[in-house]
Amino acid sequence: MGLGTASRALSGEGYVSKETLARIHAAVERLGYQRNELARSLRVNRSYVIGIVVPDIGGPFMIDCVRSAQNTLRQHRYMSVLAFTDGNSVTEREEIEYLFRRQIDGLLVVPADASAPYLSTPQLAKVPMVFFDQPILNKDFDAILVKNMQGARSAVQHLIGHGHKRIAAVGVNRHLYSMRKRIEGYREAIKEAGLREYLVATEPEVIDKQVEEWLAMKAAPTAIFCLNELSGLKVIESLAARRVRMPDQMAFIGFDEIQLGRYFDPPLSAIVQPATMIGEQAALRLLERIDATAPLPGKRVLLDTMFVPRRSCGCDAI
Repeated sequence: MGLGTASRALSGEGYVSKETLARIHAAVERLGYQRNELARSLRVNRSYVIGIVVPDIGGPFMIDCVRSAQNTLRQHRYMSVLAFTDGNSVTEREEIEYLFRRQIDGLLVVPADASAPYLSTPQLAKVPMVFFDQPILNKDFDAILVKNMQGARSAVQHLIGHGHKRIAAVGVNRHLYSMRKRIEGYREAIKEAGLREYLVATEPEVIDKQVEEWLAMKAAPTAIFCLNELSGLKVIESLAARRVRMPDQMAFIGFDEIQLGRYFDPPLSAIVQPATMIGEQAALRLLERIDATAPLPGKRVLLDTMFVPRRSCGCDAI
């Protein structure tokens, strides 16, 4: 048995008979052999490692995005390295530059700042990169996104359909693309219905005070639309602390599922993003870029959201 035969068996490239393959794997196990991935990556000019850079992974949405991306990459024999930035541009740059120096084959990124200039530098342009959840301003790069504006608009229209005329909206991280689009959707639905805006984009620690102010108003809102998961959690805590009943005293819809929200009393209505599809499509587009023999134009993919009605908005659905 020659070295070439052993190499083909261990790499999975080329034909090796079943009998020979079994003998090679038995020898590998007996000797405790470990393949030298660094040497292999130098030979094929590919590390088969992808960097995934995200702000955090605390909620169901980002967990499902990352898990789906990792599963898709694994099916194509790629491993992934996960890095967290806490939404901080400095940390993000450090993490990306570290991964770049480790000769990764590509990057999947949820950017902290859409206008960060280092994301478009000639150095990073050498690495295939796909953004998801949030785009960057440079449209030469791919971005896998959802129809944030349409999703928000449909949530507000649903509340209007329940007869609500004073609908508040609250969120955090107004600088993010997704938040700006959701605010646009809220405003569009409110304007079409000829209603007054009750809109606040603020910091998480201010939300409790804002809810208290809304409840104290003579013409208080009768429904609240939360623009992201964190603001939804804060609003639920605030309403519970004041014993405000949903949906009788305050109807509620959130953008993104709150973890275990379907098991709350009442269960929480939500605009749900196709997280699994986002992760899968981001990974597949990145693999397409890695394998491309010629430059590919940047593209933005916009996926549909889904409204899941439950009792918190006044529906009978569980």
